[in-house]
Amino acid sequence: MLLTLLSPQVKAAKWQVFRTMRPAPSTPLEGAAAGLADLWVVRAGATALHWDGRLWGEDGEPHLMAGRGREVWRFTDGPAGVVAGRRTGKSWAEQPLGVPDAHVTEAVVTGPADAWASGLQWTEAGMRDVSWRWNGRAWRKITTPRPVTDYAATGPADVWAVSSIDRVTYFLHWDGSAWTSTAAPGGPVEITDIVALSPKEAYAVGSVSPVQPVVAKVAGLLAPPDTTGVAPRSEGVVLRWNGTAWSRVVRKPAGGPYTHAAPDGVGGVWLVEGTNLVNLRNRRWTRHPVPVQAEVKGIANVTGTARMWAVAESAAGQYVLSYP
Repeated sequence: MLLTLLSPQVKAAKWQVFRTMRPAPSTPLEGAAAGLADLWVVRAGATALHWDGRLWGEDGEPHLMAGRGREVWRFTDGPAGVVAGRRTGKSWAEQPLGVPDAHVTEAVVTGPADAWASGLQWTEAGMRDVSWRWNGRAWRKITTPRPVTDYAATGPADVWAVSSIDRVTYFLHWDGSAWTSTAAPGGPVEITDIVALSPKEAYAVGSVSPVQPVVAKVAGLLAPPDTTGVAPRSEGVVLRWNGTAWSRVVRKPAGGPYTHAAPDGVGGVWLVEGTNLVNLRNRRWTRHPVPVQAEVKGIANVTGTARMWAVAESAAGQYVLSYP
């Protein structure tokens, strides 16, 4: 089933540059995580930047952070394995995952007694997928139906896990007692992010490559295949969950791949499309140009509000963006 929405409308930028930093090609931006009054900017191979609502500072060296309201977790590689840190007031309580030679790549937080994480572990037999779940006291290894490449959740009984590898994509859903697995509709697609708004509404974003036939029939004649050697450009794709099934949302005009997504706090979602931030709400698309010529590397919502944060970078600098 195809769901056709209105074409994107260009709107005057409301996103603002909150902080400008010097270019740092050796420490590229990895993403952002937001608490109720805090923002963390994750940088590869460097300390995270922390905004506490008044001042900027540095806060550990995590490679991944995930949060929901007051519940914020960070993940750091250490000599004994991954260390998960839970935010408690103004400090962090370390909770080792107990798996050596592992690296967490994705995580989601649903509440004080429930969080999920997945990644990779290096073993003598090679690299294998591994997942954990926080039960309020400790992290425990768990088994998922397929390798997990992303998470989203609205609560402990409504958890989505994406398995998207080499454009073979499955949506895994945890209902509080068991997993179900559903293949993504519409053929090969690469999903890079997923957002859950409610048990009856979720969005997954990514890209799809146009299919190029080897031979095309034009006006009754066989046209030779394209021999330019130029690969077809990937197009952005959005899939929507309506409580029963996933379907593809048709976006016109077609645009580039979507790399990140986040709830907008008022019933819609923000999508990252290169140097544009696109808002989808009530079946209406609105494109907001980024206020600087830079690629957006992460986006986060302040739970319970319409407040948004994003991080972007270019050869000219690194930027923290805010909305509204």
